[in-house]
Amino acid sequence: MTMAAHDSSARWRTFLTEAKEDDILLILSKQSSPYLDIPFHELQAFDPEFAEDVLQHPRQILDRGSQTLVEICRERGEDIDAMLRVGELPRDSRRNLRDIGTADIERLRSVEVIITKISDLKPRLHIAVFTCEACGNTIEVSQKNERELVEPLRCPTDSGCGGSRNSKDNPTRFNLVVNVSRMVNNQWIEIQELPESVPSGAQPTRGSVLVEGDQVNRHLPGERIVANVMPVVRSEVKRNRKTPMFDIIHHLISSEHESTPFNEIKINDEDREKILEISRRDDLIGLMQNSIAPSVFATGVMHYVKRSLALQLFGGVSRINQDRTRTRGDIHILLMGDPGVAKSQVLNYMSKISPPRQACFRRGSLRGWPNSRGCQGCFRRRQVRTGGRSPTLVGQRISSD
Repeated sequence: MTMAAHDSSARWRTFLTEAKEDDILLILSKQSSPYLDIPFHELQAFDPEFAEDVLQHPRQILDRGSQTLVEICRERGEDIDAMLRVGELPRDSRRNLRDIGTADIERLRSVEVIITKISDLKPRLHIAVFTCEACGNTIEVSQKNERELVEPLRCPTDSGCGGSRNSKDNPTRFNLVVNVSRMVNNQWIEIQELPESVPSGAQPTRGSVLVEGDQVNRHLPGERIVANVMPVVRSEVKRNRKTPMFDIIHHLISSEHESTPFNEIKINDEDREKILEISRRDDLIGLMQNSIAPSVFATGVMHYVKRSLALQLFGGVSRINQDRTRTRGDIHILLMGDPGVAKSQVLNYMSKISPPRQACFRRGSLRGWPNSRGCQGCFRRRQVRTGGRSPTLVGQRISSD
């Protein structure tokens, strides 16, 4: 490591007090979450060597940064369990999911992926508190491995009895005290490399990502994200014995969404004028209808198919929220017809202009049904039964033979 841990604390303090003073004040006022997002280019402009060390040794340096942020908050009279996150990593740190290997372990890397599955939220021990049965002394143990609960080896001699579980002279046991232990929200997400990144004839690579803290419940299946992760290894276990083979899992540090949410799209005056001008056209529906997959010439019933799809973009079942605001429900589109009539092309276009989305393509017959294509507007996990089988909904495009 090119920089001592105490040196990283000093650099974090200088950076936070000089460049992030306004954000710290927001955290102290409790008007924002206790998580401080730091774009990587700001670190690089502050100290290029320090920024490079963050990429090479993220675990130690980011932990020191979070500790420094907590200390700054305490010095100003607030005991806040704050944490910082680094995002918007440089392009040279980006890897394909299938290429992450030993050289990337415990490094800060970014991968562009599709989310395919999300687990339920569960609490995980972050700081476990144990009590010694012999003397009642309390011991804190940091839990770094999410797959294994680490217990104390010995009761400290300076504050306790010095006993241990395997000692013959001074045996003791350690009991976990859940109500005073520190827990953090935890969630697993399954990711898959982008379809355009998969080599010809190969299967897409998948990976497991551990999401914690404010990052939970912020992603949906089908979303394309740039995940800033720290790959770590965990030993494979066979017949209750550890093996020399290791699994790679990814700890999520931060993420950026590929598509901008509609509520974050900024409309300038020129865009507003164009929208109003188009809205006053007499052939508005026809214009939108002809804009859907324009390379597919609308003949016969395709004219009505395109019109129906255009109306679907503005349809959906209304949902009234608890605060009395109104949102549009999910859009579900199913096209059935003979092979070669451009169903896939039309739905591909629809899936691109209405994110988040999912397209499911079925080749062959469905127990005598014609060839079909389906598109689910709001990408959430569900089962699709086709011909007695339940294929997993993967990515944004699924083919079921």
